[in-house]
Order: sequence, then structure tokens, then C-alpha cells
Amino acid sequence: MKYIIPAIFFITVALGGAVSSSDPVMRSAQTCGDPSDALPFYRSYQSSNVDHYYTTNVELVTEAITFTAPYVLQEVAAFVFATQEESTVPFYRLYKSSATDNLCTTNTTERDNAIAIGYVPVANDLSTFIYPTQICGSVPFYRLYNAAKMDNFYTTSESERVDFIANQGYADVEIAGYVLPSTASQCS
Repeated sequence: MKYIIPAIFFITVALGGAVSSSDPVMRSAQTCGDPSDALPFYRSYQSSNVDHYYTTNVELVTEAITFTAPYVLQEVAAFVFATQEESTVPFYRLYKSSATDNLCTTNTTERDNAIAIGYVPVANDLSTFIYPTQICGSVPFYRLYNAAKMDNFYTTSESERVDFIANQGYADVEIAGYVLPSTASQCS
């Protein structure tokens, strides 16, 4: 009898430790941006200059698809935040007119280096914020680059990423950040 109570205590502590050590670490609502604040990040494409264009601004999308060399609205690439939310970082969007290329990055050094070689921050577009790590139900936002076409391409789709690398001359650059997934809504 004198060993039963210590044995029960030991078993309870051991099982309690085993259960809690196998539980995943849950993040509180305070670490996540409010998903209801997320906006569609539209992807448009211009075939004549081989340029993929990304924005949350519906007016800019409308302008791009009715421009002289029109873009085609392809899809909602992801959902992003237009204001700084908990745990998010700025996703800088830059444009280089001589290359007709749009570049998006969270890296301030890359942003500054791009500005030094002729890219300019897109001033008339809403700010964009994404997660720097995979938290809060976010998914990787892959960045690819085609040097011959001078085109940056971003996608959340692993199969699209693989296709662009294998068949369309793009190289894998990085995971640009983490975004909220879009539904599989194709716009074209």
C-alpha cells in the first residue's frame, strides 16, 4: 500500500509529460493577422513583354487589363494583408520599366540593391504584408525567375512551380514569404 500512492503519482506525472510533449505547439490568435483583413493578391500576365504583375488594387488590375498592351487577369495568386498585421512584414513591390519586370521581396537589402539597378518602388499601389515564416495557416509563396525573359514569377502552387522550372525556363529563387492560400479560382 505504501508504494501504490507513489506509483500512481509517478504514472500520472509520466503520462502527463508524455501527452504534453507530443502535443503540437499551438499559436494564439495574437500571433496571427486577422484573415478577414486579407485581400486578394491578383496575378496578371502580359505576353508581349513577358511580365507577371501582382497587386491587391482592383483599379490597377482594371487599368492593366485595358492598357494598350493589355495584361490578362490570370488568378488570385494568394491572400495578403494591406496593413501591418500581427507577425507580418512588408512585401515590397518594385518595377523596372526597361525590363518590364515586377519584383516583390521582404528583404530590405534586396529591395535597396534593386533600386540601385533601376527598379523603383510602386508608389500608386497599396502596401502589402505577408508572413516571414510558415504560421497561421499560411503557405509558401515561391519566387521563380526567368533571366532570358527578365521575369519574376510567384505562385503558391507546387505543381505550377515545377512546371515553370521544367518547361518554361524559370529557375527557383526562394520562398519569398508565406501567404494565405487562395481558392483555385482561375480568372482566364
